[in-house]
Amino acid sequence: MLDTLFGLIPSGSRGQQWLAGDLQLVNWGGYDGAHRVRFSPSATLLCGGSGSGKSTLMDAYIALMMPHTTPFNGASNGAVSGRARGEDQRNILSYGRGKIDETRTEHGTRVRVLRGDGTDTWTAVAMTWVDASGPEEKWFTAVRAWYIPATARVLDDAVKVRGVIEGEFDLTDLEDAASRRLSDAAVRATGLETMATDREFLARIHAVLGIGAAGAGTKAMNLLARIQAGQQITTVDELYKRMVLEEPDTFATADAVVEHFDELEGTRLRMVTAQRQVRALSPLREARTRIGDAAERLRLIKEIGQFRDDSSPAAMWRTSRRLDLLRAAEEELRSQAVDAESLVATHTAAAEAAEAERDSLIQVLRNSGGDRLETAERELGAARRRCEQITRTREKVEEDLVPLGAAVTDEEAFTALVAQGKSALA
Repeated sequence: MLDTLFGLIPSGSRGQQWLAGDLQLVNWGGYDGAHRVRFSPSATLLCGGSGSGKSTLMDAYIALMMPHTTPFNGASNGAVSGRARGEDQRNILSYGRGKIDETRTEHGTRVRVLRGDGTDTWTAVAMTWVDASGPEEKWFTAVRAWYIPATARVLDDAVKVRGVIEGEFDLTDLEDAASRRLSDAAVRATGLETMATDREFLARIHAVLGIGAAGAGTKAMNLLARIQAGQQITTVDELYKRMVLEEPDTFATADAVVEHFDELEGTRLRMVTAQRQVRALSPLREARTRIGDAAERLRLIKEIGQFRDDSSPAAMWRTSRRLDLLRAAEEELRSQAVDAESLVATHTAAAEAAEAERDSLIQVLRNSGGDRLETAERELGAARRRCEQITRTREKVEEDLVPLGAAVTDEEAFTALVAQGKSALA
């Protein structure tokens, strides 16, 4: 290393100078959709009215190049307080959703946003540098992207992507990966080399662009962040605290601890992803078994055929089964017929015996005066018929006697009534 006016530089340095080629934004603050800001190789001046997006562009660069503890530009946050990039200041979530303003309502704070109101959204920032010091131009691009679910409240709820590529890159190529929640496999399919932690990502950028000597890129970027913060310095004491004095080693230790926790968080996320993959893929074996069983059943069904096809095994089985049932029914009917014939023979013998007994009883009855009884019964029937005839005649006579006012109770009265009638007629 050589000690120069600009600090320690490698003795074998070829004098590379990386220049910003362009800055790309997708859904960043008021920059809705994809935007590209191209820089001049010599100098670029950003100017515009208040609220035209100058600080938003600077914050995009800070979000890409600085650690998550670096506050955004002072013009973006104004006189607000609180932790850098916290809920009280501009943060990745508010830039990703394009926060417009917030109002107080009876139900709480209502935030108006350009996108992501009740739906998922995503945002990305990329910077491309070019080195034209050699015989051929070299390009290097760094990308940060965030997938922000609708339910995200803090940055840890979002999917973070950190990637680099030795060449140019178009952020619109991440559209397909965004539809898959910026999964690592989908992002790598675009050609980006992803990193799990901010520490790895920033170290790669510092190494490629030659920021800082002997691994001091973080200190160089912190100094640059102080210069670009845009905060008003009114006292010499504040000037020394912010611009001259270095932070205590405890701060560096704390940053190292935070970075270590970031690494642990990345490991945890990879473990959670692996666990989800195992949970998602485990049922495949059971599904494969069910598919095999279903295929075997389908093959067996095809081999058996259909019942309406007379030449199929299924139709032959049905015919054979029907024949077996008919034979069983025939055997049962034969057994019932034998039993019925035996019962008929028994009842026939009993009827013949009863007829023989009846004939013998008739003969005994005749021998015991049965003929006289029959004669008496015939005479009794004739007497009953004669009695009925006389009764009807008597009823007619009584009806005829009603107009005369006479009554006939015996033979003498009838004889007298007849004589009286003859006399009347004479």
